[in-house]
Amino acid sequence: MKAFIIFAVYAVISVNGGVVDHQVCGGRGVFIQMRISDCEGAIARMTPGVSYSCQGDIIPSAAADALRLKISAFFNGAIIPIIDAVVPNSSVEAGLQYTLAWTIVPSTFLSGSTVPVTAEVVNEESQELEVCTGIMTEIAGV
Repeated sequence: MKAFIIFAVYAVISVNGGVVDHQVCGGRGVFIQMRISDCEGAIARMTPGVSYSCQGDIIPSAAADALRLKISAFFNGAIIPIIDAVVPNSSVEAGLQYTLAWTIVPSTFLSGSTVPVTAEVVNEESQELEVCTGIMTEIAGV
């Protein structure tokens, strides 16, 4: 299930994919936009085994030496952790915009399902939730 890989944190915005609608679910910072390659709109439609580049733009509320990225899916009544890792080189300053980037490869386990996915960014030292956002994904049947 651990089909995500974190690539980097970028201090500049680059558009790699289509804008996917998101719902803010908490945090003291601001989540601006979610982009996923080959996806756009209300539902991110994905194919199992295909790699998708993801980017999320955030403005943290506080400076941090490191950020932790947590990605989870909600499937059949259970929360399925996908990523829970410190983002390399993720020192940030309050009030500046940053872009988190990672890659997702949907599992065949979720084929034929529509699954809500949340992304949380946590200040690693204070454990304060900076941002939380959710998207809806539809994983094609195989």
